[in-house]
Amino acid sequence: MSTQQAPREGAPRRATSAALTAGVAAAGVCFAVAMIAELIGAEPGSGEMTDIGAVLDGLVAFTPWAWATVGAYAVLATPVFGLLATAAEYWSVNDRRTALLAAAVLAVLTTSAIVAILR
Repeated sequence: MSTQQAPREGAPRRATSAALTAGVAAAGVCFAVAMIAELIGAEPGSGEMTDIGAVLDGLVAFTPWAWATVGAYAVLATPVFGLLATAAEYWSVNDRRTALLAAAVLAVLTTSAIVAILR
Protein backbone atom coordinates (compact mmCIF):
# COMPACT_ATOMS: atom_id res chain seq x y z
CA MET A 1 0.00 0.00 0.00
CA SER A 2 1.39 3.39 -1.01
CA THR A 3 1.50 6.31 1.41
CA GLN A 4 1.37 8.82 -1.44
CA GLN A 5 -2.07 10.29 -2.12
CA ALA A 6 -3.58 10.33 -5.59
CA PRO A 7 -3.31 13.65 -7.45
CA ARG A 8 -6.34 15.93 -7.14
CA GLU A 9 -8.45 16.39 -10.25
CA GLY A 10 -7.81 19.56 -12.24
CA ALA A 11 -4.50 21.30 -12.67
CA PRO A 12 -3.63 23.91 -10.04
CA ARG A 13 -2.68 27.21 -11.58
CA ARG A 14 -3.38 30.11 -9.25
CA ALA A 15 0.19 30.67 -8.04
CA THR A 16 1.63 30.11 -11.51
CA SER A 17 -0.83 32.55 -13.03
CA ALA A 18 -0.14 35.10 -10.28
CA ALA A 19 3.64 34.78 -10.74
CA LEU A 20 3.43 35.25 -14.50
CA THR A 21 0.95 38.12 -14.24
CA ALA A 22 3.06 39.89 -11.61
CA GLY A 23 6.21 39.50 -13.70
CA VAL A 24 4.60 40.88 -16.83
CA ALA A 25 2.99 43.73 -14.89
CA ALA A 26 6.27 44.64 -13.17
CA ALA A 27 8.13 44.64 -16.48
CA GLY A 28 5.41 46.70 -18.13
CA VAL A 29 5.46 49.28 -15.33
CA CYS A 30 9.25 49.57 -15.47
CA PHE A 31 9.28 49.97 -19.25
CA ALA A 32 6.45 52.54 -19.04
CA VAL A 33 8.37 54.54 -16.43
CA ALA A 34 11.45 54.40 -18.68
CA MET A 35 9.44 55.70 -21.63
CA ILE A 36 7.84 58.46 -19.56
CA ALA A 37 11.25 59.49 -18.20
CA GLU A 38 12.58 59.62 -21.75
CA LEU A 39 9.62 61.67 -22.95
CA ILE A 40 9.98 64.27 -20.20
CA GLY A 41 13.65 64.66 -21.01
CA ALA A 42 15.33 62.87 -18.12
CA GLU A 43 19.04 62.19 -18.50
CA PRO A 44 19.18 58.84 -20.35
CA GLY A 45 21.86 57.31 -18.15
CA SER A 46 24.07 54.39 -19.03
CA GLY A 47 25.96 51.54 -17.50
CA GLU A 48 26.29 47.81 -17.30
CA MET A 49 23.27 45.67 -16.48
CA THR A 50 25.45 43.70 -14.10
CA ASP A 51 26.38 46.78 -12.06
CA ILE A 52 23.54 46.61 -9.54
CA GLY A 53 24.76 49.72 -7.72
CA ALA A 54 24.60 51.77 -10.91
CA VAL A 55 21.13 50.44 -11.66
CA LEU A 56 19.89 51.35 -8.17
CA ASP A 57 21.46 54.81 -8.42
CA GLY A 58 19.82 55.22 -11.82
CA LEU A 59 16.41 54.28 -10.40
CA VAL A 60 16.74 56.98 -7.76
CA ALA A 61 17.99 59.45 -10.39
CA PHE A 62 15.02 58.50 -12.62
CA THR A 63 17.11 57.53 -15.65
CA PRO A 64 15.37 55.66 -18.45
CA TRP A 65 18.31 53.24 -18.75
CA ALA A 66 17.94 52.06 -15.16
CA TRP A 67 14.18 51.61 -15.36
CA ALA A 68 14.47 49.71 -18.64
CA THR A 69 17.17 47.54 -17.08
CA VAL A 70 14.92 46.63 -14.16
CA GLY A 71 12.18 45.86 -16.70
CA ALA A 72 14.57 43.50 -18.47
CA TYR A 73 15.38 41.85 -15.15
CA ALA A 74 11.65 41.33 -14.59
CA VAL A 75 11.24 39.80 -18.06
CA LEU A 76 14.11 37.40 -17.36
CA ALA A 77 12.88 36.48 -13.87
CA THR A 78 9.23 35.90 -14.81
CA PRO A 79 9.60 32.38 -16.27
CA VAL A 80 11.83 31.36 -13.37
CA PHE A 81 9.22 32.38 -10.80
CA GLY A 82 6.48 30.83 -12.94
CA LEU A 83 8.29 27.49 -13.00
CA LEU A 84 8.95 27.63 -9.26
CA ALA A 85 5.26 28.33 -8.63
CA THR A 86 4.25 25.52 -10.97
CA ALA A 87 6.55 23.05 -9.23
CA ALA A 88 5.23 24.08 -5.81
CA GLU A 89 1.59 23.90 -6.89
CA TYR A 90 1.87 20.47 -8.41
CA TRP A 91 3.94 19.19 -5.50
CA SER A 92 1.18 20.37 -3.14
CA VAL A 93 -1.42 18.21 -4.92
CA ASN A 94 0.91 15.19 -5.05
CA ASP A 95 1.53 15.37 -8.79
CA ARG A 96 5.24 14.69 -8.39
CA ARG A 97 5.86 13.99 -12.07
CA THR A 98 4.67 17.42 -13.22
CA ALA A 99 6.42 19.14 -10.30
CA LEU A 100 9.70 17.42 -11.17
CA LEU A 101 9.22 18.28 -14.85
CA ALA A 102 8.87 21.97 -13.95
CA ALA A 103 12.01 21.69 -11.82
CA ALA A 104 13.84 19.97 -14.69
CA VAL A 105 12.87 22.76 -17.12
CA LEU A 106 14.13 25.28 -14.56
CA ALA A 107 17.41 23.35 -14.33
CA VAL A 108 17.79 23.46 -18.12
CA LEU A 109 17.16 27.22 -18.15
CA THR A 110 19.65 27.72 -15.32
CA THR A 111 22.28 25.63 -17.09
CA SER A 112 21.72 27.56 -20.32
CA ALA A 113 22.12 30.87 -18.50
CA ILE A 114 25.32 29.73 -16.82
CA VAL A 115 26.79 28.53 -20.12
CA ALA A 116 25.84 31.83 -21.79
CA ILE A 117 27.43 33.84 -18.98
CA LEU A 118 30.64 31.81 -19.04
CA ARG A 119 30.95 31.94 -22.78
